[in-house]
Amino acid sequence: MTVKQERLFPASVRTIGLTSPASLPDAARIAEARRFLEETCCVKTVLAPGALRRGPMKYCCGTPESRLSDFHSLLNDPGIDLILCTRGGFGSAHLLPELDFDLLRERNLPVYGYSDISALHLAMLAKRAGIPVCAPMADGFPEAMARPAARKSFGTVLRERTVPRRLRLVPVGENVCTPGTSAISGPLILSNLTVMTTLCGTPWLPDLNGCILALEDVHEEARVLDRHLTHLVQAGIIGQTAAVVFGYFTECGPKPQIRRLLRDFAAQTGKPVYTGLAFGHEHPKCSYRLGEPVTIIPSRKAKV
Repeated sequence: MTVKQERLFPASVRTIGLTSPASLPDAARIAEARRFLEETCCVKTVLAPGALRRGPMKYCCGTPESRLSDFHSLLNDPGIDLILCTRGGFGSAHLLPELDFDLLRERNLPVYGYSDISALHLAMLAKRAGIPVCAPMADGFPEAMARPAARKSFGTVLRERTVPRRLRLVPVGENVCTPGTSAISGPLILSNLTVMTTLCGTPWLPDLNGCILALEDVHEEARVLDRHLTHLVQAGIIGQTAAVVFGYFTECGPKPQIRRLLRDFAAQTGKPVYTGLAFGHEHPKCSYRLGEPVTIIPSRKAKV
């Protein structure tokens, strides 16, 4: 059977390095992703030596030292044009104290991922090193690319834009621009909510002044999300932002409490708050470059 080829990366991206900064991925799914990348996306792949190695802590791939060594091995390989993380979970924060941000800044490589990879992305922004891209990871990559919206955004995420990217989103509460009025613009910063909370008070949290902050999470109860949001408010993080956007809260609940939480959050902070960004642990998983300028266009749908 002939495989239909589709270039989803810029022509400058010829070889992709796969690494596991967080949890251990499924080897069969990574093999499937590599076949898809090579046969369909027309790129070569290099798997970091320890990317499929089980470590002493079951929730992490390898050890912090081996994961750091893997990441550095890709940075030091002049043939690598882009780093694609295999999956999230937990462990990315372990790498931050010893990560060679000078080398990452020199190579200026895009690093793709989401969820726990948010720790790497936020630190990259804080250190102004590399190009952090919130995008589908290797584990489940063919499945993600089966959605047209995800495939389209993935294929254009590195493209330089002459005007800010427009995001049509659903308002929460009353603290938003209504349709037909001036929209809100700013650099888009995306993170897993739990991960961002754990970076408060560390050198790895970037300047969020005037940004549009997008948050998502998975497998958390409403009270846990409330705890994290309250922490971000009281730490002064939310006060710096121009607006807050919520992506998917996958298998979080109960759902009525989540909706009430978002309305209360909007009322408490006085910030423009929106939902409806295709971002997080559901499909379609659209792709976004952290720090890219965006403009929010309020949807005419009913407010949450």
